[in-house]
Amino acid sequence: MQVSNLDAELRLQMRVEISNFHDELGNTMIYVTHHQIEAMTIMDRIVALRDGRIEQVGRPLDLYNSPANRFVAGFIGAPR
Repeated sequence: MQVSNLDAELRLQMRVEISNFHDELGNTMIYVTHHQIEAMTIMDRIVALRDGRIEQVGRPLDLYNSPANRFVAGFIGAPR
């Protein structure tokens, strides 16, 4: 499912629905996005990939507070 083509209000609603669906199922889900807010709000764990290589794996706040490199920092927020 791609939510990037939806308007802002519907995107927010879909994020809530996806999160609720994940909680109800209790299963592992893989959600691919290039959208930082989606990654930070929906996911329990984030795998930051660049050119098919794993740059960092962790909880959203771990990547935000301690990015492994400038690429991860740039994806999650803004590098110093």
